[in-house]
Formats: sequence, structure tokens, C-alpha cells
Amino acid sequence: MENMQNYLEIKQSLEAQIRALEAERAALLEEIPKLKERVEVLRLQARLKALQGEVDALRSEKANLEQEILTYEQGAAVATPVTIQVAT
Repeated sequence: MENMQNYLEIKQSLEAQIRALEAERAALLEEIPKLKERVEVLRLQARLKALQGEVDALRSEKANLEQEILTYEQGAAVATPVTIQVAT
């Protein structure tokens, strides 16, 4: 009889552990997709920030080059032509 009682206790303990693991499994299966979505959003935000920085730098470089071109063009319009004489 005592043996039977031990088996019942073991069975109940195992069933309780199974229920607990099944509940945890269900919770994890519910939580994991939410976490994956959050990670994806964070990665996209990081990519956006990096691209914004790169585009800002390129815009600045373009503006600087355009300004430099303008400076040279204005200087060329004001400069007097140089005449070179070749000795013959």
C-alpha cells in the first residue's frame, strides 16, 4: 500500500511539473514573437539613424563642392586674361 502511495505522489509531482512547463512554454511562445518584432524595429531604427547620418554628410559634401565651384567660377569671371608671348 505504501508503494502505491509513493507512485501516486510521484505521478502527481510529475503531472504538476508538466503543467508548469506547459504553462511556461505557452507564455514563451506568446512572448517570443513580440520580442522578435521589437528587435526588428530597433534594428530598423538603427539603420535609419545610420543612413540619415550618411545622407547628411553627403549633402554637406555636395554643398561644399558646389560652393567651391561657385567660388572658382566667380574668380574666373573677375580675373584678367593672361597673355603669353612666345619668342620666335
